[in-house]
Amino acid sequence: MAKWSIVKRIPLYRGSLSSMKHMLLAPSELSSSCLHSLINTGEEDEHLLKNMDYMNLVDKYTREGNLSAANDLLQSLQDQNICLPVSVFKNLLVAACELNDTKFSCRAFRELLFQAGRPLCSDCYLNLARAFINTDDCVHLLSLLKEVSESSSLPCRLIVINRTILAFAESRQIDKVVMILEEMKEWECKPDVITYNSVLDVLGRAGQVNEMLKLLSSMKEDCDVSLNIVTYNTVLNGLRKACRFDMCLVLYNEMVQCGIEPDLLSYTAVIDSLGRAGNTKESLRLFDEMKEREIRPSVYVYRALIDCLKKSGEFQRALQLSDELKNTSTQDLAGPQDFKLHFRPHRR
Repeated sequence: MAKWSIVKRIPLYRGSLSSMKHMLLAPSELSSSCLHSLINTGEEDEHLLKNMDYMNLVDKYTREGNLSAANDLLQSLQDQNICLPVSVFKNLLVAACELNDTKFSCRAFRELLFQAGRPLCSDCYLNLARAFINTDDCVHLLSLLKEVSESSSLPCRLIVINRTILAFAESRQIDKVVMILEEMKEWECKPDVITYNSVLDVLGRAGQVNEMLKLLSSMKEDCDVSLNIVTYNTVLNGLRKACRFDMCLVLYNEMVQCGIEPDLLSYTAVIDSLGRAGNTKESLRLFDEMKEREIRPSVYVYRALIDCLKKSGEFQRALQLSDELKNTSTQDLAGPQDFKLHFRPHRR
């Protein structure tokens, strides 16, 4: 004799949120696949199934890793204009990411994007990106982002694409970051300076200096994009980390000639680079200029200059700077928060 269990129905969105809760008796040994198969039967039991807890059924598929069945069920519900809560798709996105299911990851992300009605959290973007770590097939990703680019119902579509690029950058998928940028140039939603700056940062952190400089050149040729202080600071830091000290002063002078005033990050990168290259004279000149402009140097700048002066045999000047640092209060020195402050207005 069949055992019976009570299943509670959680309210679903069907035009308006039903406040009613129904009780359904169902055999406990009836498999989820059997329940799923009844949805489109058109038989007398259909009205009962419409009152079932579809959320729990989707969650069951998700826990089992049966994303194919979950996808079919979602399509069936969509055909009946039955919408599930955003939380369901967040769980599906996590499951798809763990299984490296790129197609379903894109579908779950799309549903989240168009249903949420508010910006998605960073975890959603990261889960989408991580689903692609073990594959070079980005057909579904590019299709999704192109749809976002052409969507009139998303007022922040460029922000969505830029955040996607940042997520792929964080998961160190550099080739895909560059690929998205190149594809964007042909889409309705073109890359802006924030897009370019993000890719420059990715290339610089990866030590791909030549690619970074090529991208900078292409930015100069793009009439719709204006280089800003973040652009130059990003490239200066990339050059410094790659020990391309010869290029740092050239880029710095170019920035000044363009009418862009250097800030704390600019001075820090170029002073350190010049010092490490042995050009202590120019490094000290910029250090003095920095203080004249009332830009507080950091302890790092002082120590970098002192080390470089010692290596070049300028011990007296190194001692002077060391005493100056000792007599400078912490309030007159730039701290970590000052470096972060320069990036904050440019993040989305």
